[in-house]
Amino acid sequence: MRSGIQLLILTLVVLLWNGTTRAQSVETYVGHQRAGIDLMWYKFLQNRSGQPGPILFFSRTRASATYEKAPTAFGTTNAISYNFPNGVGIVGVGSFVNNGFVPKAGVQLVRSKGDFLFFGWLVADLVEKGNLDLFGLLRYQPHLTANWRLFAQLELFPVYQPSSGYWSLTKRIRLGAKWHQWAAGWMTDLNQSGNQEWTTSHLVGGFLRYDF
Repeated sequence: MRSGIQLLILTLVVLLWNGTTRAQSVETYVGHQRAGIDLMWYKFLQNRSGQPGPILFFSRTRASATYEKAPTAFGTTNAISYNFPNGVGIVGVGSFVNNGFVPKAGVQLVRSKGDFLFFGWLVADLVEKGNLDLFGLLRYQPHLTANWRLFAQLELFPVYQPSSGYWSLTKRIRLGAKWHQWAAGWMTDLNQSGNQEWTTSHLVGGFLRYDF
């Protein structure tokens, strides 16, 4: 298992070093309790004929800080998947957070048609307590006029720890307007965690996003 994890890390480094990925979007947000930045890469690697192949590279880095003297929350997730024509894929995920590196593996689903995108996976933690992560991103960007689009995005990120029955449920909502490559609007991040007694938190504010 250790050699497989090392291979995953090496592959990610090589992809970044060769410049085969590029930033898909950069978002900055300001809420009533904290502010942050969100960078995302999402790219199907080209095959020999120059067309998008079955290998998808995904990378996301998020960092945020409160307006008080508190440590910066940081996390980055990198994933490589092999995707079949029906949109189902096999994915390996590596998450780097404040307390270390966590490798994961599982299945993935990608569906994209017109103005709609769905991207998500179900993965299991390979080294800790067998945590199960279900991640889903839904985005809808229909035209309002020739130059303006609606920007609507919903993320669902439940994490379940079977050994303790502990849940962490995260929801991120973005709703606004998009002009060419720029999008801005209202945002909220919601979280619930616990098993019998639940703790809730929320963040409300605005976001500004640029798509490359």
